[in-house]
Amino acid sequence: MRLHDGLINTRKRKIRSDWRGNFCRLMHWKTDSNIERVDSADAIVVLREGADLQTDDFAKDTMDDLLRSAHIFAVSAMDRYVHERVCKGIISAFRRSGLSKEQREFSIPLTLALDAAEALRKAHKDEKAVRPANEIRKAIQELLHTRPFQSWRDIDYAFRLIGITGLAGKIQASKGLSDMKAYKAELGRIVERRHRIVHEGDLPRHQRGGLAQKAPIKRSFVVDSIAFIEDFVDELEKV
Repeated sequence: MRLHDGLINTRKRKIRSDWRGNFCRLMHWKTDSNIERVDSADAIVVLREGADLQTDDFAKDTMDDLLRSAHIFAVSAMDRYVHERVCKGIISAFRRSGLSKEQREFSIPLTLALDAAEALRKAHKDEKAVRPANEIRKAIQELLHTRPFQSWRDIDYAFRLIGITGLAGKIQASKGLSDMKAYKAELGRIVERRHRIVHEGDLPRHQRGGLAQKAPIKRSFVVDSIAFIEDFVDELEKV
């Protein structure tokens, strides 16, 4: 976000010839070099003649890709948190009595089970101390690695795997919400925009002719989305 805010070009005019000449002499460049200048909130960037970067690369529409990146990273961080929470707690959760429906139906592919068994056999043969639970956890990590935990439904399922049910009620009580409909909808909106950026380039879905342009993205939307995700993860951490 700081990079986005600090590098957007605000310059509207060409470089003055005297400034160009003085700068080129300072840098020991040819005084007639065709340099370009970018003025931003936090920096002055001088683009040397022949540079791959252009002043258009610092235009707001281009720099807005940094907003899209920040949005993607925030959702990815939430996804990673849920994965870590599940992988760390799933073994102890399955050792408890009264497993949930999701826990009873959870299984890993035979190939992963065989890999875990082989790792234990080899460790025993080499007289190495290996905990069976760790090998099982590795197999579960391998399985869950390909499954996203971003939507409310998937995150609720993930917490059920570690024996935590009634997630919505717990968050509702913690935040003092009258209901969870708007809260869930906001998470869905954030994740849906992430999918559009990642899978569709944030381009219109039904473009008819002409040059396709990315959907506009507001800084306030990204800031609010990141704040929502931070608060949501804090609530998950309390559960």
